[in-house]
Amino acid sequence: MLIKRALAGTTLAAMLALLVPAAPALADGAASTRNILLGVGAATYLIIQHNRKVHEKYAEYDRRQAELKSENNDAWAAYSSEKKAYDNALAEVVDLKREVAYQHNVVQQLRHQVAMANRNHSQSRSFQTAYHPARTVKAKTARHVASAPSNQVAMVSYGWGQI
Repeated sequence: MLIKRALAGTTLAAMLALLVPAAPALADGAASTRNILLGVGAATYLIIQHNRKVHEKYAEYDRRQAELKSENNDAWAAYSSEKKAYDNALAEVVDLKREVAYQHNVVQQLRHQVAMANRNHSQSRSFQTAYHPARTVKAKTARHVASAPSNQVAMVSYGWGQI
């Protein structure tokens, strides 16, 4: 767009120069030097302005790239942080599942021990009643004195409190 304006301005200036009758040129060196210096000054000014615009565009481009990189770094940092948090939560869940499975196995073993103890206790009572009728009275009175079987089960807690 800027080039089109410059071209149109140059063309208009050239057409006006052709319409105006040319005055006879003075042959002194001062006018020639002045015109050369003015031309060099104008060209220098145009070059400086052009370079300023180019540098502004480069600076704007670099600033935008820095912003995008910063946004990308922020997004990457946020993603990395969330991924770390997720991985930590996943590891915690795996540990908790492992702990629950272990405690479930311990509870199953304890239930099995209690069931075996009750089975052995009931078999010994049925054996006493079947083959020793005199002992059944003693067994019944002893059972009433100690109202519950004395099966002590060990209880171990691994951070879950008491069950």
